[in-house]
Amino acid sequence: MKQIKNLDLSRLRTEECFGFLQQVASLAKDMLTVETDKAMVDAYTATVNTYDTALKQSTKNSKTADMNAADAAADTAWRVARAYAKAMSSHPDTAVAAIGKTIYDLFVKFGDLASLGFHEEYGRYYNLLQELANVDETDRETAAFDPWLNNMDDCYLRFIELRDAKVTEDTTYQTGLIKESRTAAEEAYKAFVQRVNALCIVMGEEQYGGFIDQVNVVIDSLSATIAARETKAAKKRVKDEE
Repeated sequence: MKQIKNLDLSRLRTEECFGFLQQVASLAKDMLTVETDKAMVDAYTATVNTYDTALKQSTKNSKTADMNAADAAADTAWRVARAYAKAMSSHPDTAVAAIGKTIYDLFVKFGDLASLGFHEEYGRYYNLLQELANVDETDRETAAFDPWLNNMDDCYLRFIELRDAKVTEDTTYQTGLIKESRTAAEEAYKAFVQRVNALCIVMGEEQYGGFIDQVNVVIDSLSATIAARETKAAKKRVKDEE
């Protein structure tokens, strides 16, 4: 008697697991069309849809737009402060020009921050702020640089605040909602498989055999992928230990 094969869902990656469960749901909708199967198929599909919603929400962080706007503001604050320092290094008063050059050299030291990825940019941004703050306070006052420095500092802190909030939100989805919805979908799949296998025994292969064959083809393909991945990982571990 045909039966859906066992598959250890815990060995699947997050998106991989969803893809498999969704494919099974799609096959069920197309092939299990008897009225008595509708409730079973609908119940299983509903949990897969919930899993899908959780995955989509995790990519739509509510802080992303604000964080990107804060990054643009921080980039602008850096650019105008750098331009001001460069202009001050050519000040007609040689003493002021010397202070301007000292400040501008710090900008040059840390390079083009706006062209970097977030992690590197704001690591350098922080260090630049520290060194600018260490410039003699009287010199900064003479060059009238503090308003520019304060603006940079405010923009930096705003970005960091939003970045941390985004990370917190991402973590909540990844460790909470996604995990919970995946577990529910996996349990629904197991119950669905048990029911289909039992119905095949009771009702016969004519009604369920084709569906079971299709699911098993998908399982065989996925099992081969998992085996290949784990073999590769095992070989890498052995190589690393040599």
